[in-house]
Amino acid sequence: MKKYSLAFLAILAMVACKSKDEFEVQHLDNNNQVIPQGLLSMNEDKMKKKLKPGEYPKIEFDASEHDFGTINQGDKVEHVFKFTNTGKNDLYVMEVRPSCGCTAPEWTKTPVKKGQSGDIKIIFDSKGKSGPQTKTITLLTNTEVGNEVLTFKATILVDGKAVNPEVSPEVHNDGHNHKH
Repeated sequence: MKKYSLAFLAILAMVACKSKDEFEVQHLDNNNQVIPQGLLSMNEDKMKKKLKPGEYPKIEFDASEHDFGTINQGDKVEHVFKFTNTGKNDLYVMEVRPSCGCTAPEWTKTPVKKGQSGDIKIIFDSKGKSGPQTKTITLLTNTEVGNEVLTFKATILVDGKAVNPEVSPEVHNDGHNHKH
């Protein structure tokens, strides 16, 4: 019986351990946030050498932020961020990554020629959310920067009432509720 236990443990140890080559290296941006792996390739110098400075496509948004205002918990709201390519070459929006699973993106996936426009549509599902919310959407593009960030916010009511964390009672170590 001991032989089987040792053999099982040896197999388990081999399966459970990963070699150091199997771990992904995480890279951080200027805000100390993990850069998703797809964004790294656009930041590499060799990708940028394909075009000379000033020849890249440029993405300009009508607005890079949107405020949905006050909505009820469970509402699904939509917004379209409109953009124009003001650069010299075709603009590609290769990927759109929301900061949370509560946001579904749709976007122009065909090349956007110089002077033409495209859309980034977001659908925000407020189910399970409450109070003030701020979310981001990161675009992987072929611009010189390589990625763009859009922001939206909303204040979410629960049962028609505002949730204000500053007014909610706190439980202290003495087990009693105290209002501040």
